[in-house]
Amino acid sequence: MNTTELRQLLDERSDASADRVMHHLRLQGVATKVRRRRRRRVAAWAACAVVALAGIAAVVVPDRTTTPITPAIRTIEGFPEYAGGARVVAAKSGALPARRVELTITPGAADLVIFSRCDAADDLVLQEKITVNGRDVLNGTCGGAARWSKWTNPSVVVGQPTTFVMTITGAERFDGAQNTAAPVPSTGAFAFAIGERIEFAQFPLPPRPSGTLAPLTGTLPAGCTEQLCPGAVIIRSDPADPTTVVRRTLTWKPLQSIDMVAQTPGYLHVRVDGVQVVTGEWWDYQVAGYGMYGDREGAWRAEFGLDPRPGDEVTIEIVPEHVTGAWQVVLQPVS
Repeated sequence: MNTTELRQLLDERSDASADRVMHHLRLQGVATKVRRRRRRRVAAWAACAVVALAGIAAVVVPDRTTTPITPAIRTIEGFPEYAGGARVVAAKSGALPARRVELTITPGAADLVIFSRCDAADDLVLQEKITVNGRDVLNGTCGGAARWSKWTNPSVVVGQPTTFVMTITGAERFDGAQNTAAPVPSTGAFAFAIGERIEFAQFPLPPRPSGTLAPLTGTLPAGCTEQLCPGAVIIRSDPADPTTVVRRTLTWKPLQSIDMVAQTPGYLHVRVDGVQVVTGEWWDYQVAGYGMYGDREGAWRAEFGLDPRPGDEVTIEIVPEHVTGAWQVVLQPVS
């Protein structure tokens, strides 16, 4: 799969009182429909789609030519113990026709990740709802994760019990053109897990692939090529040293999105006139994307205090951290 096959969905999936939500989608041969509510950042991890309350988004996982051999990883209810910068501390599974599982834990950290997994007929995609302390915080397609680094009503307090509930709310079938509602099957399985975020140095990264890493080719945003997006600003890593901070001063045009891709573990911090607007993160050597909604219609004004005007001179700064391979950032203007 290459990047032209993924449509970024820069949408929120939370109600007005929740922190921002990020969609992290990876298409796996079945088109999924995500209910649109409000714009947010989007991101993709290698093995799962992700929804996060910390505001960041993504692109796709292109094919890779070199695959590292990863040691056996301990699993908890079928979830890897370590994924996406977190360590799973608890999990619960259920089987259809039952549709609900509940898990109460006493968190040891406030920065949490919820992972979910659903197994049904090959042509079905299950829909889920996840609540925290009785409040609906996530509705959408099963098979991803949600990260909360801040909590608002209900508050998650370290050392106090917190109850998470996962409910299967429906099913959809892709008919070749679009997703349509379908009955929830009577057989199948579903599960979710709670992870606590850990420091980068504590996360067990996979071994680096042998030889030279594949170049970042075919990694522009969905539907975009050098010819089709002539106004896009493409910023690439220094070929001699991917840890070098790259700065670019440009004449501003309103942005549709910021799309990032990298091939090694680490972070990319994107700053606009000194204000950090997004941090992309990667946890393995799979070429993957990360992105964010742009500033169109003043979308950055309330959140970042930024409101660049067309024609303003603006400085873009990409600050790599921990990365050891090539990366790319694309500023895609509003068409």
